[in-house]
Amino acid sequence: MPLLIIAEQGRVWGWSSPRALLCFGIGIVGVIAFVLAEIKMGDDALIPMRFFRNPLFSLCIAVSVIAGAAMFGGISLLPQYLQVVKGSSPTLAGYQTLPLVGALMVASIVSGRMISKTGRYKIFPIVGTALMAIAMFTFHYVHADTPLWQTMVVMGVFGLGLGSMMQPLTLAIQNAMPPKDMGVSTSAATFFRQIGATVGVAVFLSMLFTQLTPKTGDALIAASSTPAFQQAVQTAASSSDPLESGFARAIASGDASVAGSALQDSSFIQKLEPALAEPFRIGFSDAMDYVFLAVSILMVIGFVLVLFLKEVPLRTMSGLAAAQQQRDEEKANEAGTGLL
Repeated sequence: MPLLIIAEQGRVWGWSSPRALLCFGIGIVGVIAFVLAEIKMGDDALIPMRFFRNPLFSLCIAVSVIAGAAMFGGISLLPQYLQVVKGSSPTLAGYQTLPLVGALMVASIVSGRMISKTGRYKIFPIVGTALMAIAMFTFHYVHADTPLWQTMVVMGVFGLGLGSMMQPLTLAIQNAMPPKDMGVSTSAATFFRQIGATVGVAVFLSMLFTQLTPKTGDALIAASSTPAFQQAVQTAASSSDPLESGFARAIASGDASVAGSALQDSSFIQKLEPALAEPFRIGFSDAMDYVFLAVSILMVIGFVLVLFLKEVPLRTMSGLAAAQQQRDEEKANEAGTGLL
């Protein structure tokens, strides 16, 4: 929790401020204490540390953390883009992300069926991480004036990557561990994926807000030299709407703080005239470009890690049956040892 707090508040406090250093210290000490407690508990631990001696498990966990960060980081930013930049309502923005969800569902079903038929699963995480990296890098070039249908196509590519990667990655973890550890290893994979998601959302939103004020300021400076924007400011200054008139007077007086006003509440952008709102939409879009680029770099790292994934032949029986067979074999070995 302290590490998440500093990931979200570091831009406000300062990354080397006393409060930030305190959060770093408490977080690091807490993680170390947790690991030591888990080692002491052995097989009774929430996450047995012996799992990490399995290279395949450790590799899959690392990819799960990266995938969780990229998935939820991207999913949390897209509605922001649709609402702030495209002017969609929260409900409409949800509908507009359906290409991502639909592609995810299709890819999950298709990959599952193909794995059942062929018994091969390594290719799907490779393709999935590659598609996610390509989609996030393409989002880096999505701007305020990009047609919505093009954005939806990129969403679909991102969804195909997610659907091709998430479940096969869990399958790889389940298949790599002994049957008796299948439940704990699966929950550990889900846990670390959620950790990656939580950290990813905090870090990427922090990056967005850090870039938002300077990018919006640049867009306001560029717009202030255009006759259309100047006319819109003059018209809005005499408006009966106190929000619009106050905003226009702040721009006319050269108040630099207006560029960062969207950090507190971005909903006011949709209440402005299009000409006045345009610099804020451009600023949001330009700030998101940096975040999408960071996510794409993260997914490239995930792609490289997946290439080292060793494909273990799938079991031919269910997890429960395999676990029972393993217990029977252990009992038989113990009985044979006793007779000797």
